[in-house]
Amino acid sequence: MNLNVEEQRTEPRVAVRFPAMMTGSVESEGMGTVLNLSQNGCRLESPLLMLPGISVELRIAVPGWEWALTIDGADVQWVDENTAGLAFVRVRETERQRLNELVTVRLATGADAGDDAQGELVPFEFQGLEAVLTKDPELAIKKGLAWFAQDQVGFRFRGGSLLARAFPTCTSGFTTALGELVKTGGNREADFALALLQNYLGSTSIDDVLKEIVAHFPQDSRKMDEVRTIINSPGAHSGEFGLANAWRVKQESLTRWLTDERPAVTVFAEQHVAELDRMIMAERRRVEAERELRERTRHEDENGHDHGYRPKPF
Repeated sequence: MNLNVEEQRTEPRVAVRFPAMMTGSVESEGMGTVLNLSQNGCRLESPLLMLPGISVELRIAVPGWEWALTIDGADVQWVDENTAGLAFVRVRETERQRLNELVTVRLATGADAGDDAQGELVPFEFQGLEAVLTKDPELAIKKGLAWFAQDQVGFRFRGGSLLARAFPTCTSGFTTALGELVKTGGNREADFALALLQNYLGSTSIDDVLKEIVAHFPQDSRKMDEVRTIINSPGAHSGEFGLANAWRVKQESLTRWLTDERPAVTVFAEQHVAELDRMIMAERRRVEAERELRERTRHEDENGHDHGYRPKPF
């Protein structure tokens, strides 16, 4: 790690664990995890090959946000095995405002700015429960709801993390128990389900639970926004049109919602299928525009054009 760069960084950082799509690395495109974040940079963990001096684009999936936070240009400052320090050098004004708000809110709510703030995500008192909960989905849901009631903000990284380890895939028994909880419960139970489902982004096995939330809380705009965010989260994908193709799969899954007998579910599905159409077309246009820009830049570089672009510490 380049300690000199670390010493030059003065902006407050918040510890996070956000999935991110990285484009423009040596291996073209792939996934990573943002481990900490400031208004001018981040620390990124990724199996992709990264080299100091290259510039990448980041799309960071922030829980609760319908649209990924997009960083148009981030320079790799240092690399230490699978971890790299990035400086944000090209950020659109709208994205800059979203980034500043995200960092400010997390600092205001007491998020630790240190590198090791995530620490051990599963509390000590939960140790040993994983094997027990794996055998009993209903007990796991009951325990999880109690943990959520005690600490809604930290639940995803503590009790929620334990449940995700006990149920690495959302089994039919687990989704049945969670769906029944939403059906018979109220706001707290639905919010618990939405927080828990953040651990299964990209999976269609959670659709039945999402439909229960839509059916029972169609007028709750916050919950509906969270449902859309979960649906839009693509999971693992690759290739230039990987995101658009992942959304197409989500769209096909949503067409099965159209046969549901509950009007709120079918109305939601019709609207979001149309919204995914717009998102897919916009993403394909974006990729094609970037391809054209890369080709034009490559042509200019071959002709000796100096873009005056240099990595900067953060």
